[in-house]
Amino acid sequence: MSKALIYNPISWMDRFFEDFERGTVPARVNFAPAVDVVEDKEAYHLRAELPGVKREDLNIEVKDNRLAVSGKKENAWEERKDGYRYFESQYGSFNRSFELPRNVKADAIEAKYEHGVLTLTIPKAEAAISKTIQVK
Repeated sequence: MSKALIYNPISWMDRFFEDFERGTVPARVNFAPAVDVVEDKEAYHLRAELPGVKREDLNIEVKDNRLAVSGKKENAWEERKDGYRYFESQYGSFNRSFELPRNVKADAIEAKYEHGVLTLTIPKAEAAISKTIQVK
C-alpha cells in the first residue's frame, strides 16, 4: 500500500494546536493581495483589495514597462496574554508586479485609494484605441 494512502490519525487541526502550544505558529505572514484587471475601450483598470493598509504604506512604481504595487500592513493587535499569540488576519509586506502592455501611457496612470481598495487607471495610447470608421 502506498504511504500516501495510509490514514494519519492526527488531523491538521491537532497538528495546528500542537504547533501553537510549542509556539511555532508563524506570527508574521507576507501576503499577496487579490487583484482584478478589466479592460475597456480607453484604459485598463486594476483593482487591488488591501483592507487595513494605510495610504502612506503603499508604493506604486512603473519602470521598464513593469508596474509594481508594494506596501505593508501592520498587525493591529500587539497584545499578549499568557505568552500566546494567534492571528488569522494577513499582515506583513506585499509586492505585486505586472508587465504593462506596450499600448499604454505609463506616465498618465492614475491611482485612487478608498475603503481599502486601490484602483489604478492605466490609459491606452491613442494609437491603441480602436475607432469606428464609417464607409461613405
